[in-house]
Amino acid sequence: MRSNRARLLFVIGSLAALLSLRAVSNPAGSGKDPATRALSIFSDVFSLTRQNYVEPTETRTLLDGAYDGMSDALDPFSYYVSVSDRSAYRAQESSGAVGPGIAVARRGGFPYVIAPLPGSPAQKAGIHPGDLLDTVDGKAVRNASLWKVKSALEGPEGSHVEVTVFRGGDEKKVTLSIARARFEPPALSTSWQKDLAIVKIPALTRSTPDGLRQAIEEANKRGVQSLVLDLRGAIGGDISMAAAPASLFMGKGVVATVVGRRVTLPSLEAAGDRIWKGRTVILLDDATAGASEVFAAALHDRADAITVGETTVGMAIVQKPVPTQSGGLLYMTVARYLSPSGKTLAGKGVSPDDRVVVFPGETGGKDAILERGLEVARGAVPGRRAA
Repeated sequence: MRSNRARLLFVIGSLAALLSLRAVSNPAGSGKDPATRALSIFSDVFSLTRQNYVEPTETRTLLDGAYDGMSDALDPFSYYVSVSDRSAYRAQESSGAVGPGIAVARRGGFPYVIAPLPGSPAQKAGIHPGDLLDTVDGKAVRNASLWKVKSALEGPEGSHVEVTVFRGGDEKKVTLSIARARFEPPALSTSWQKDLAIVKIPALTRSTPDGLRQAIEEANKRGVQSLVLDLRGAIGGDISMAAAPASLFMGKGVVATVVGRRVTLPSLEAAGDRIWKGRTVILLDDATAGASEVFAAALHDRADAITVGETTVGMAIVQKPVPTQSGGLLYMTVARYLSPSGKTLAGKGVSPDDRVVVFPGETGGKDAILERGLEVARGAVPGRRAA
């Protein structure tokens, strides 16, 4: 009953917030300014809920649900910390707790796995992109704030966390015990075929430019004409890490620009020289996020790279904690990255030139994205140009 009540209160609060936002954008015929009309609608919903809901409601619970709903309506990565939770939030931030390596977001009030971080205990334990988080250490997190989900996953280094998820494709609950530990993403690796090289980039790190340079120099020595860069599952790392490896394919110039309403940041620029002039194919999936998206988009726009696979996460963003006047905290997206051609990456991701549809649990042991990528690298015409 408590779970149902919490879900209903969250929905009520979210609806109030969304109705307010709608009133701001469509105030025609209201006779009031948009802000006043929005507050009036919110007040009506709030009052009616308190007076008519089947059980007595707590004012703070309703208001926190509304605030949480507004942040949830922004994007999957923003969240609200209430005044009463600020001390717990600060304590968690400064505790030095370690997580299992799961990148988490929230949509419609439900937390889900963007992807396990490369090389993490979560990846080794079998966490999948798209898993819906149900419980953490036996406690339901289906309606929890994003920061509370992250907090629940974290704990003392060396301890374990039990995570229960709903998994698409398999249509079942899966429970996993995962270590909390520090880790490093695997190093870049290259496999060679007669006419091309496949470079697996688990994540963009400080060592990536040197590893890519070595692979390119070896490819030039062997007379290889095509490189396949596998960025599937590449998530994490600072977005600035995209600049140095991008220069190896495009030379000097803009890798990405940053736009925001109140935040001004310089463009991301590549400073090195171009050393690869052959054909480049980039493999993407729905777990490619952040710096890897910026890198792929730059090569697509400025080095004629062909992208193959699935649309990426859309996580090329700048986030910042913004204190509220009441003492709460909004951790929100304040700026977003654009590709060199001006395409928005935040929330949209990189749309592949050649889309490969992969259904969970129905691969049949085949790697459809890699197979198609190899065909394109050998001259096949991409099936669809990105819009």
